[in-house]
Amino acid sequence: MIKIALGVDSGSLKGKKDVGDYWQKALTKLPDLHFELYQVTRGVDSVALYYKSVMGKNAIEVMFFDDEGKVNRMYAFYTD
Repeated sequence: MIKIALGVDSGSLKGKKDVGDYWQKALTKLPDLHFELYQVTRGVDSVALYYKSVMGKNAIEVMFFDDEGKVNRMYAFYTD
């Protein structure tokens, strides 16, 4: 989705500014954006969300937390 929204070939973002720009563009393109949460699972210092995303895609996002409880890494996977 990052490649589609921002044209970033690596498909990754780094820092609050990049993440903020991504969500600003996403919400401009899809102002009624919403997700349907299917399931939440927990791991060691991590959480995974399984949900219905935009364009009818299913998605899994895995977030990893640092010692302060802040997300320091995240991976997103989408169906074709």
